[in-house]
Parts: sequence; structure tokens; C-alpha cells
Amino acid sequence: MLLSFSASNYKSFVQPFIFDMKPAPKQKDLEYSILKENVGNKTLQGLSTAVIYGPNASGKSNIIGSMHAMKMIVERGHIRNN
Repeated sequence: MLLSFSASNYKSFVQPFIFDMKPAPKQKDLEYSILKENVGNKTLQGLSTAVIYGPNASGKSNIIGSMHAMKMIVERGHIRNN
């Protein structure tokens, strides 16, 4: 379960950005879309879906690209395509 993703210095994002999947503390009426996972004696909550929106050329694809690069590093140990 992805709860939070942070990156910086990736393409158009020089400053750090955070993609957060934790529900807002005051959010109500979204129980159907909140995943709950017990980890030890804690219960973690995360949103089941997210939408990334914004104007053209604002970096939406760069957020997904940075997540993909991190996935490749974790899975393969590098980001090369071979």
C-alpha cells in the first residue's frame, strides 16, 4: 500500500513534492474508498484511488515517471531499459 511518495530534482520538479494517499483527518463519507491494513498493533489507512489533475505542461506525467523510475530502481537495482 503506497501511503506517501516524495521526490525532488526529477525533470520539472526541482523542489521536493509529495504525493500523499493518506485520507485527510476531517474527511467524512469516504469509508467505502479507504483501505485499512493492520501492521503490528497499528492500523494504517490509505485511499484506494487518486486523481492527478492540472493544466497542460504542469508536470502530471513527471509524477508518474518518477514513480516508475523508483519502481525500476527497487525491482532491478537500476533504471536502464535493458
